[in-house]
Amino acid sequence: MPLSPFFRKIFIAVFVFSAFLLKNFAVYAAGEKQPEVFDSKEVTFHHVLDQYEWEFFKMPDGTPVKILLPRIIYDKHAHKLVFFKSTEDALEVGFCEAKEYNPDAKHGDLLLPGAKQQLDGLEKELAKTTDQTQYKNLKSRIDEVYGEYNPIDFSITKNVIFMFIAAALILIVFLNVAKAYKKNKGQAPKGMQAMMEPVVVYIRDEVGKENIPNMYERFMPLLLTMFFFILFLNLLGLVPFSSNVSGNISFTLTLALITLFVTNIRANKAYWKHIFWPPVPHFMKIIMIPLEIVSIFTKPFALTIRLFANITGGHIVVISLLSLIFIFGKMGEAVTAGFGVGILSTLFVIAIGCLEIFVALLQAFVFTLLTAVFIGQAVAEEEHH
Repeated sequence: MPLSPFFRKIFIAVFVFSAFLLKNFAVYAAGEKQPEVFDSKEVTFHHVLDQYEWEFFKMPDGTPVKILLPRIIYDKHAHKLVFFKSTEDALEVGFCEAKEYNPDAKHGDLLLPGAKQQLDGLEKELAKTTDQTQYKNLKSRIDEVYGEYNPIDFSITKNVIFMFIAAALILIVFLNVAKAYKKNKGQAPKGMQAMMEPVVVYIRDEVGKENIPNMYERFMPLLLTMFFFILFLNLLGLVPFSSNVSGNISFTLTLALITLFVTNIRANKAYWKHIFWPPVPHFMKIIMIPLEIVSIFTKPFALTIRLFANITGGHIVVISLLSLIFIFGKMGEAVTAGFGVGILSTLFVIAIGCLEIFVALLQAFVFTLLTAVFIGQAVAEEEHH
């Protein structure tokens, strides 16, 4: 039975990708320069975490092909903002890598000039001492110096670049849609207009009207902006060489705080009465009032973790599947094993990639829906509480 055109293309893609891997394994086996051990943890976190550069790939000699991003740092000692074209420029004038002294810091985090000399001296003393009290004092002193030389960083990171890209794409799309509405007034929508109109109408009718029936028009700009901003970033995150913005907990927390702010600013008297004087028997109020107050903060917490975990989880699964190729292939020492696992891993990555497209849409919708639910609870009349 002949394969359908779709599955034929999938088979060819898998074969070409596996052949590419086999070629690379052969190069490694021939004695090219290579790392001794493949560190899957390092590779995973390198792709998932935010960065101060936009790296595409590495040349055979290990030289990375990347775009260096500008650094904007507030120097607490000089009380001024300092600007650099890249991290390398900052290092040349005396800044040092924070990761040398703090394993939890990410690559590119910097400490102010003067930190390296003090921290290196304290580290040497720490290595020599055998007295427990002195050891604790030195550790405490290292933490103090680290905090003293830790700057306030306003740098443009890879995540920030992709937020700008997503915002630009949204503007381009919806300015064209608005232009089409003016041009084709009274006519059936077509093109981009026809694609976006059902989505906007669905968010309005099934999310806005359903959860905020009395004043949904007031909150539609917020709901639509959240939905499309998250959706575009989720989809951009699936593109090679892109950034995992929605998998950054700072980003999801910021969106959740916006929801918290809008919900509580727009909340009516009935909402606050329900929080501080819930309609339950008096002996239950002592239990319910603290729970209601805690619920104000658990709602944005749930929003933060749900989006962060689902998007990050998908990226980690894909990277882990691809890492199996190099783990089984032992970086060129076991070409056959690497090639065999490469075919299976590629098939699984394609399947997970298709699922991730659905997850990108679903998580944008769920975040918007829950935001509408929380706002609806805050603005509902007393009889609806």
